[in-house]
Amino acid sequence: MRISIIGSGVVGKATGIGFHRHGNDVIFHDIIKEKLFMLKKQGYEVTEDQLEAIHNSSISFICVQTPTLNGKMDFSYVKKAIVGIAKTLRKKRKYHLIVIRSTVLPSTTRTKIIPLLRKHSRLIPGKEFGVCVNPEFMKRASALNGFLNPWRILIGEFDKRSGDVLETLYSPFKVSVIRADLDTAEMIKYVANTFLATKISFFNEFFIICKKLGLDPHFVAKVVSLDPRIGEYGIYGGRSFKGSCLPKDLEAFINFTKDKKLNPKLLDAVSLINKKMKKCESLTAKAHE
Repeated sequence: MRISIIGSGVVGKATGIGFHRHGNDVIFHDIIKEKLFMLKKQGYEVTEDQLEAIHNSSISFICVQTPTLNGKMDFSYVKKAIVGIAKTLRKKRKYHLIVIRSTVLPSTTRTKIIPLLRKHSRLIPGKEFGVCVNPEFMKRASALNGFLNPWRILIGEFDKRSGDVLETLYSPFKVSVIRADLDTAEMIKYVANTFLATKISFFNEFFIICKKLGLDPHFVAKVVSLDPRIGEYGIYGGRSFKGSCLPKDLEAFINFTKDKKLNPKLLDAVSLINKKMKKCESLTAKAHE
């Protein structure tokens, strides 16, 4: 298949290279020229023109950033990409599948992305274009390996045709493909990230308790992790969770639930413990200066 990657950062790069390795034609687009330069240097097709990327593909993966600003998900990068795609589709007039790979809050695709696509393309979703949500579950440090060796593939679909096209693209991957509606797929991504944040804060809480009691927190955590229901990820306390996903997604999801008059006490505690651990790290660093 002919695929365009809109947003060629960590996620987009891994997604595009991964599909290319499975025999697909891939064209990368990004507004940052340096990213395209490096990909072109590695032998991949790139373009600074989003219109060219859409015209020369049948499936587009939206992999732009969704940072958290003032506690809320910043939709501006996704919106800009979607409006550009929609205007191009109006001229293309051929069925095109848009796949949301960026992390977006539940109902975003249904209530924001699809209406934008309809408005600016003047086309009918499900008939003239398809839409899927395809969350990534990759670690930043090993994104390509994570893409090539997924634990499962999740497809949130607007309609059956959209899901069928995307599942066909993933057919070389010998893992379970789970299909759901758009909102559910978006929610699963946030449940996964907020759980990982919760697990890290949980073990950080016991790290502090063990230290106070004169116990070895790493030994305690290691033995606990031998239970296959728990596992080793995130159990070694003493460090706050950082990176480009867990902090921003936790904060955005907490505020998302509060806007809906829900009271996420556990997630508030997860955030509070992480802030406490950041302070401990800062004090430790100053003590070693």
